[in-house]
Amino acid sequence: MRRSHVAWSRVLAALAISVLAAVAAALELHFVDVGQGDAVVIVAPDGRAVVYDGGPAADTLYTYLRRVGIEQVVLVIASHAHADHIGGLPAVIDAYVPAFVLDNGVPHTTRAFERYLHAVERSGAQLLTPERRTITLGEVRLHVLPSPGRPEWGHNDNSVGLVVEYGAFRATLTGDAEAQLFEWWLATVPEMLVDVQVHKASHHGSDEGDTRAALIGLRPELVVVSARAGNRYGHPHESALARYAEVGAALLRTDLHGTVRIEVEEDGSYRVTTERSAPAPTAEPARAAASAPSACIDLNEAGLAALELIVHIGHERAAAIAGLRPFTTVEQRSRVDGIGPARLRDIVEQGLACVR
Repeated sequence: MRRSHVAWSRVLAALAISVLAAVAAALELHFVDVGQGDAVVIVAPDGRAVVYDGGPAADTLYTYLRRVGIEQVVLVIASHAHADHIGGLPAVIDAYVPAFVLDNGVPHTTRAFERYLHAVERSGAQLLTPERRTITLGEVRLHVLPSPGRPEWGHNDNSVGLVVEYGAFRATLTGDAEAQLFEWWLATVPEMLVDVQVHKASHHGSDEGDTRAALIGLRPELVVVSARAGNRYGHPHESALARYAEVGAALLRTDLHGTVRIEVEEDGSYRVTTERSAPAPTAEPARAAASAPSACIDLNEAGLAALELIVHIGHERAAAIAGLRPFTTVEQRSRVDGIGPARLRDIVEQGLACVR
């Protein structure tokens, strides 16, 4: 495929097209449950969507986009060429015909990559180079974490990442980045890897993914792991869960919670909903017990931002919980004004709140 190099002014003009009416009230981030793979959908307040990775199956992400009413995908980003990240992109590209596609420029000798290339060619999309740039969708800014473009580093460490910024809110998507790439980013664009509210776990929560140094800089309030239940890789690894816990991050997992959806207001506040509550431990008690502490928000230890991830808990109720500590059971949350039996039942069913 021949790459076209377009002046940034043309990219900005095309992506910053004006709209007559907003069709959504907030920025939305959808961490879609696609099994053992990654797929994130970013929906700007005006309804335009950006797809970052597409999962392994041909039509899972496309079906999801149709189900939630996405009408316009203006940009598709492939973090790297592995099938669990690009397998679902051809169907999305064929159906939505995005104006732009961005990938890391490192080819792969697989049928999945060939299908992806053919879909891009059919669409006529402008192929953007994976350099540092900022793409705007109204008030939403997408800062590209560049790929080093060094094939000898392997596909994971050539992932192209993204920092999503809306008001005071920031989220990071880092593909399957491993230690070498995080070290390179920290050396070349260190100001981009700081202070985020949400971080998509790199490499599905693998031991080789997120590094301690990167997480200390990012200081995420919430980490979302995308992995399939019972996957053969053992994702997420206990060492990764320990690193997330070390920086005080709450944890959500698509294998336990299904699709994770985050709605972000212009003031930077955000609300998290999950497709389902985390199931009770059954078949693998040893592993489930090890995972459970990292997958809960401790009423006695969590900060206000983490407490607000629990259903029905806003800033005022989070502050009230902090003032009423210690709790011995989750059910004692009924001591907080406005938490009656129905809301308490929702909190218990969500499965995020715990008392250690």
